[in-house]
Amino acid sequence: MKAVLTAAAFALCTAPLASAQSIIGTWTCVRTTADNDAVSNVTFADNGRLDALVNIDFLGLDQEVFAQARYRSDYQLDNGMLRDTPVSAYVNKLVIDGQDATRSEHADTLRQGLLDGSDASAKVTFTSDNYMILSTESAPINCVRM
Repeated sequence: MKAVLTAAAFALCTAPLASAQSIIGTWTCVRTTADNDAVSNVTFADNGRLDALVNIDFLGLDQEVFAQARYRSDYQLDNGMLRDTPVSAYVNKLVIDGQDATRSEHADTLRQGLLDGSDASAKVTFTSDNYMILSTESAPINCVRM
């Protein structure tokens, strides 16, 4: 989830959380800020594992950057709060101003950024069975069930 929140990746209302089972499944999550756009396919498994493929576009130091990362974590959903502890992160692709930077120190920095700050959390609000909003400190993340 931190991928979704960081770069994750990953812009992300009003109905209360029905049950912990409601989050189980695969979601497309979008977060848009002034600095970046992140779109993630996130799967919440019933065993407490989160698996995300995050695509991020952003402008960094006057450079256009595209990144794709795989992120895995353990999650808990308790009283409408989603808590996330990173397990692994891998940068599949990093392109800076059209140049491949997948094996650069920038990719290592991105990967480490996804792993740092364990125990991220977000308030979960289901507006329907197929739509939820993850409210974070930085920006809301809008998710639609796939």
